[in-house]
Amino acid sequence: MLNKIVATTLLITAAGMACAQTSSPASSGAYLGASFARVSVKDVITSGNDVSPSTLGAVFGYDFNQHFALEARVAGGVGSDTLNIMGADFHVKFDRLAGVYAKWSQPIDEALSVYGMLGATSGKVKVSLGSISDSSSKSSASFGLGLSYQLTRSSAVSIEYARLYSDTNALSVATRFKF
Repeated sequence: MLNKIVATTLLITAAGMACAQTSSPASSGAYLGASFARVSVKDVITSGNDVSPSTLGAVFGYDFNQHFALEARVAGGVGSDTLNIMGADFHVKFDRLAGVYAKWSQPIDEALSVYGMLGATSGKVKVSLGSISDSSSKSSASFGLGLSYQLTRSSAVSIEYARLYSDTNALSVATRFKF
């Protein structure tokens, strides 16, 4: 599975780089940002309530042109949520999330653009009950959609919905600064 994800990401990167050669260099460059996300994890044990721990993360990317970018993201849990199973409160928190994504943007006007992303995410979630805890790691292909608003020539904010795993979604807000 991981080999298919890597091969797909490499194909997407090659296609994006080919597109980048035909666009103006003014919209290219590296950027760094921060994100806050509410991550919704389906309760697959009891088919009851989902849990929504939160994460805080960093984004590093490179715009090849106004349409194509590559991003690397890392995040850690800053908030947990509680899952009640037969009267016991289990606390769920992400230890880490990391991913690499190809991102396609389509400007709507000078400041607003819509984008889609495709890549791979790896994460580790911790579940605890009192002093007992356990963790689980997972990796998967991921995709998402978002809106980005350019505040200045070098800064932007965005809101995004992403499917990280088959049972995990994230709604995030982020800011980024070009350098």
